[in-house]
Amino acid sequence: MADKCVFLDRDRTIIEDPGYLTDPDAVKLLPGVELALRSLGQAGFKLVVVTNQSAIARGLLTEDGLEQIHDEMRRQLSERGVELDAIYYCPYHPDGTVEEYTRVSADSKPSPGMLLRASKDLRIDLTASWMVGDSPRDIEAGQRAGCRTVRVRLKGDGGPEQDEDVQADFTVRNLIDAARVILRESGASPAAGKAFESPAAISAGAGRFGEKPEMPIDSMTDSQVLHEILRHVRQNLTPGGGSEFSAMRLIGAIFQIFALAALTWGLINIPGAATCNETYATWHVALMTAGVLQLAALTFFILSRRR
Repeated sequence: MADKCVFLDRDRTIIEDPGYLTDPDAVKLLPGVELALRSLGQAGFKLVVVTNQSAIARGLLTEDGLEQIHDEMRRQLSERGVELDAIYYCPYHPDGTVEEYTRVSADSKPSPGMLLRASKDLRIDLTASWMVGDSPRDIEAGQRAGCRTVRVRLKGDGGPEQDEDVQADFTVRNLIDAARVILRESGASPAAGKAFESPAAISAGAGRFGEKPEMPIDSMTDSQVLHEILRHVRQNLTPGGGSEFSAMRLIGAIFQIFALAALTWGLINIPGAATCNETYATWHVALMTAGVLQLAALTFFILSRRR
């Protein structure tokens, strides 16, 4: 019997997109991605990444370099209890500069080649599967393969790739919402209790610091999802990946806010400074206060980095 699958675009769906990603050190998971993927995996979906990588055809990256980037992405996901079933990529592009890779390919989205290959390799039922991505070409590839589709529209999306002729079945704001839609529409419900009973499952679901695995997305309220996202953001902001904010950084941020407020106050009073001694004095005090507060903020920021 064939398995169901969630096909996933890579950039702006699972990881941040700095442009042409060529450095493994620049790989950074988007907030909440591990929570979404873990819930889908627990619901019985295979997780397969399908990504266009024209940087190889353009001479900006080698296949070995791409493998290192994907190894780093897998490592970060694995630390958070997520294992991908496969990664398919298309290195070809007709406008490439590397002759070996300069051609049209049936694997390049919006063509469905990568999804069709995965369905044969992994025995996937495409009609029971989903394609999730941020661009029209992801959605078209999924539709042509026979999958249902979810488009992730991140805040601030815009640009030349807004092809509204390609309509996804659902449009959401992030991968967490995409997972909730897929679980609901598929009638799938991760057996959270059973999945977390065995020591192996607990180990796989735990975070880097021995945290308990989160509950599945389809049983979470919006406030619980928000709490999870904030927790992941805190981990990314804290030096060393700790679970709490640095107290020094917090104090520094407070001083920074007051410094900006004092500076704004001073700037507001600039127009009358040349004609009114009282206004000039106010402006002078405001700027001096802003300087002192800024110095205090920098001091606390420096101390936080030495901890």
